[in-house]
Amino acid sequence: MSKKVFIAEQETLLEVQEQVEKLVRNLVPDDAPIYGMVIHEASDLNPSTRVEYLGANKDFTPMSMNMSTHAMNYGSWADWDWLKANVPVMCNWDGGIDYFLDPDDYTKKADGTNSDAANIDYAGDAMAIVKKIYKKEYKVGNDRYVYFCERKVDDDFHAIGFNVLGKERDYMLIPMFYGSIDSNGKMRSIAGQWSCLTASGSAADSATGKAIGTAEQYTAIQAASSKALFFGGALTNTLADICILLSKSTDSQTAFGSGMCSTYVEDKTQHYGTKINTVIGGGQFYGSNDNKSFNKIFHSCVMGSYMLWQRDPYMLLINGRIKVSPDYTYDLTGAKYLDTGVNLAKNGYYATTQVVKDFGAVPNDEIACSSATGYCDHTWVNAEIPAVSLRFGDCADGADVGLWARTLSRVAANAWWYCGASKLLPAPAAA
Repeated sequence: MSKKVFIAEQETLLEVQEQVEKLVRNLVPDDAPIYGMVIHEASDLNPSTRVEYLGANKDFTPMSMNMSTHAMNYGSWADWDWLKANVPVMCNWDGGIDYFLDPDDYTKKADGTNSDAANIDYAGDAMAIVKKIYKKEYKVGNDRYVYFCERKVDDDFHAIGFNVLGKERDYMLIPMFYGSIDSNGKMRSIAGQWSCLTASGSAADSATGKAIGTAEQYTAIQAASSKALFFGGALTNTLADICILLSKSTDSQTAFGSGMCSTYVEDKTQHYGTKINTVIGGGQFYGSNDNKSFNKIFHSCVMGSYMLWQRDPYMLLINGRIKVSPDYTYDLTGAKYLDTGVNLAKNGYYATTQVVKDFGAVPNDEIACSSATGYCDHTWVNAEIPAVSLRFGDCADGADVGLWARTLSRVAANAWWYCGASKLLPAPAAA
């Protein structure tokens, strides 16, 4: 049976806000600061001014991307331990780390010798570490408060995105490259490979003659490891919020790069304007504003390139009602998912959200915005079907894409050139 979300009274939320501010001021040691922000979702639609810093970062200078040199200016964030822990690695099928990569040249190991980042015969994948972090999030009216800390300050801070089927993980491994399916039917994150579906198009054109919908992508992910997951769910919400924190902006394309959002061509032989997975230099982040280049966020081109929608079955729209899976439970009916109480009925740009415990913010349609205001990213909706979420965007959608873009208008079996998927790996669970 689906669980229902109950929203606290505003007086309770104000009390919680006061207590968190007290912790920020007095109780948290310097080696585990609380970083925070409030997003004034309704009163300010300007993406560059609606974010207010709170906590240890109150007077920080945000990060900013130089689109000409493609280099990130880290502002006041350069020494954040959590950010420094985000490094590229080669890992085995089940998420164990084999070795570290050179963060500025993935073709090399950290020791300078040649790596396996483009070796299709390597028994594993090129992934990037995302260290566990604790998050507290709530709404006061239409202001969304978000706090992060590297330790569990109290019971209101949760490791959102790091709970895998009831077991909290010390880190998660996000894909450095778009998911490809190898000759053994395994979903991979390896350079030099076409991502799934970009070389085919419709189901009838695929190499096997079969559709590559959600079920087929899940089979490929599980063929690589029974522990592997879709890259989506609560972790992508947490990472998107950290991007807002770092950039002090809700416009991810302006802050981190526009990626490949406008490369589409209506030609199967040109792979519809998509490209083969490529090693990208420039370190942890690489941004551009030409609308045709691979970009990357946290060493992942999947987050910054907007080449292919990424299947995210941990969020569903069941006949207009959003249901989510906070712990990566996989159920395309949504029967085992959390009922958020949020209904969506129309396409649009959303400026406001509802906070869902242990999952993060989901869109609501209280206040509309545009590709230049609010969260700046489009949400497509079909409230008449059971829809599986697609996240981030594809190369035909221009300014509509971004870290908060979603398609909630396709059934699970839908298969087309733009319906990609990538792999997420949890750290091995403690005994």
